[in-house]
Amino acid sequence: MEPTTQGSIRSTHVPGIVWAALAIVAAGVGAVLIFGVPGDRALTYGFLGLMILSHFFMHAGHGAHARHSQARSSEPDSQPAKGSEDHRSHGGCH
Repeated sequence: MEPTTQGSIRSTHVPGIVWAALAIVAAGVGAVLIFGVPGDRALTYGFLGLMILSHFFMHAGHGAHARHSQARSSEPDSQPAKGSEDHRSHGGCH
């Protein structure tokens, strides 16, 4: 009798960024074939869309920078020591 490994078989999970990239490729191919958009223009806008989507996926776990705002609010009257630099984020996503 052979051992069964049914419990060790896992389904593969495809990340959302992969689905988004495939959707951008499909939209680009559709734009070129159906609407006659020049290929270089479709490629340019595809890369731009991928850049924007990847930026959102990259910052998905930040939680609106809650750690930065909590660190600032926990010590409202503290001033940095003279000569030390403040390396915390000052707004924006970077």
